[in-house]
Amino acid sequence: MILYLKVKPNQRFDKVEKSGDYWQIRIKAPATDGKANEYLVEYLGVILGLPKSKIILKKGMTSRLKCLEILADESMILNKLYNSLEKIT
Repeated sequence: MILYLKVKPNQRFDKVEKSGDYWQIRIKAPATDGKANEYLVEYLGVILGLPKSKIILKKGMTSRLKCLEILADESMILNKLYNSLEKIT
């Protein structure tokens, strides 16, 4: 599945949000030296219950808009994202 999302780095807490037609993810990691991209993949791995190797950042290495390829069933991914909307870590 291809997933497009907006990332907000350097936040006080990690959170998944749905804003209109796109997903937005707030992460604690700073946007320096690729730390936010690495943390994003780790965070999504925890939320989706997948290893990091199943989540590939395709586009948006230096942008807040990211394109991820997730090697898993689309309905499972969307279900877990919707279930994580209320959780703050």
